[in-house]
Amino acid sequence: MIISRSLFLSLLSVSLVLVQLIRCQSFRPAIRVRLNRPVFDQASSIVKGLVEYEVPRVNIPATRQCFQEGCVDAHSFRMSSFRQPSFVAFEPHFPNKFRIRVTDFDFVVTGQLSGTITVILNIPITGNVVVTGRSIGVSALLDLQKTVNDQPYLRFNECKIENGIVSTRVANMGLLTDTINQKFGNVLSGQSKIQLEEAICEHMNRLTQQHFSTRLARIPRSLSAKELLEIIITNNVKKSATSTATNFATLVRQKRATTTSDDYYDDIEKTEGKPAKPTPNIPLRKINLSRDDVINFFNIERLSHILIDLTLLDAASTSSDFSLGISGNVFSSRSQGSSPYQAPYPFRIPQNTNRRMVEVVVSQYSLNSLLFQAHRTNSLIFHVDSKTPGIGNLLETSCTIDEVCIADEITKIKTVYPNRRLELIIRSAAPPTVTVNTDSMTVSMNGRCIFFLEGTRQKIGVIPFNTVILVNMKTIGGKLTGSVTIQSLDFTPGVDFLALSVSDLDGLRRTTKSALQNFISSATADGFTLSTASMHSPLRLSHPEVSLLPNALLLQADVDLYRTLYSARKSRKSA
Repeated sequence: MIISRSLFLSLLSVSLVLVQLIRCQSFRPAIRVRLNRPVFDQASSIVKGLVEYEVPRVNIPATRQCFQEGCVDAHSFRMSSFRQPSFVAFEPHFPNKFRIRVTDFDFVVTGQLSGTITVILNIPITGNVVVTGRSIGVSALLDLQKTVNDQPYLRFNECKIENGIVSTRVANMGLLTDTINQKFGNVLSGQSKIQLEEAICEHMNRLTQQHFSTRLARIPRSLSAKELLEIIITNNVKKSATSTATNFATLVRQKRATTTSDDYYDDIEKTEGKPAKPTPNIPLRKINLSRDDVINFFNIERLSHILIDLTLLDAASTSSDFSLGISGNVFSSRSQGSSPYQAPYPFRIPQNTNRRMVEVVVSQYSLNSLLFQAHRTNSLIFHVDSKTPGIGNLLETSCTIDEVCIADEITKIKTVYPNRRLELIIRSAAPPTVTVNTDSMTVSMNGRCIFFLEGTRQKIGVIPFNTVILVNMKTIGGKLTGSVTIQSLDFTPGVDFLALSVSDLDGLRRTTKSALQNFISSATADGFTLSTASMHSPLRLSHPEVSLLPNALLLQADVDLYRTLYSARKSRKSA
């Protein structure tokens, strides 16, 4: 019995430790965001405009002040004079707060008095009160919090009048005017400062919620992988000649509605694997892809259900920037299941000498988790047929001596399927993985290439493969430039293609690798213009940059904070 109890307690302890580890894992940020000084310069300009317009309209509530001699009601306050502040700032404040500073402004507030005081007899009094502020400063501390629905908002922690002089005097009270000012002037001034501090701080809090917190609530709590891909695609493929005015999402829906291949034969190969590409040798030439070409090759709508969690986890600030820790977990809205990878810890934003206004560092964990979810939800499917630029013509099973086709490497196919065209479905057999280094990343993938006779559902073979691809890239002048090199492409055991072995297909493997390398080099030769125009985000971003760091991807952009906060939703223009 003692042994059983000890065993039970041990198992319970282990279980609690595991639960705690899982919980800690889920609260580790895998994305870091840094807001740099120019963001706060813009925010300061916005706050300055709000202060200049709103502070003269501050609502000062009526109040009652009681003394030993009686009570006086002060009411009907209005700001009769206001000198604009000489300095207004919205800035980060160590360790994890924001600070609003409004420095060196003057004001005169007037109000009416009524009440009764006892000087031998009860004397009803009426008159005016004048509150004067000289060289006043107001400072407020705020932090970033979340509602129960994970919506971020700014919370006021502290607000006070600092510096300057607040003095109060009464007027138009007849013979009592000088007596009251001399006897009660200091008390009135102290009470007026407290009252004005409450009124001004409450007004600043209301403006902060109205102009900032309500906009923060618009920030999406997740971002789809499709939207990220569209940043590259939007400005880098030409419009199709048949539908120059049709937007990209509409083209995808039209393709899905009219396709005769049931979205890449999804029904036929439910258990097959995923991506890569085959075809024989061609000379390098310029390839221009249309939107229809991209859709035919890869339906990006398949990634719309794969979401990156943008839940806020932590915050930190220095004197010049403010950093946020974002979940970065990747999940699918269609199925359950978490990533098998571990979020990095600690995960910090690296030093960067070429900062834009906003920096976003995405960990290698998030990238691999995205590929994992894409694989497990059957979203990584690529399609190659006779319409694919640069490759389609090579899929003919018969060709003349002046032409190049797959029959040059596999003569048997000309005999078995003469004068036909092939169609390929390429799928991953395991989750692809990414290893990121400075200016380069390596993608490793195991997949299966499934061969069909074009226009039919007749499968004629399957070739399993693995490949390693090296991507070098950096952003220069608004373009993502670099190179893509197929380091290796190997056919693996399990080939089922015209009764041929892996060694029999080595010629096809070599020419496939060469053809793919030529195709990729041509398609990426001019780089990719980066655009945020298609992003469904409340943030008005421009000049995006992408770069690779050790174990992380760095995304940078400038932001128009005024348009982000106040512009109505309009059709986006190219960044």
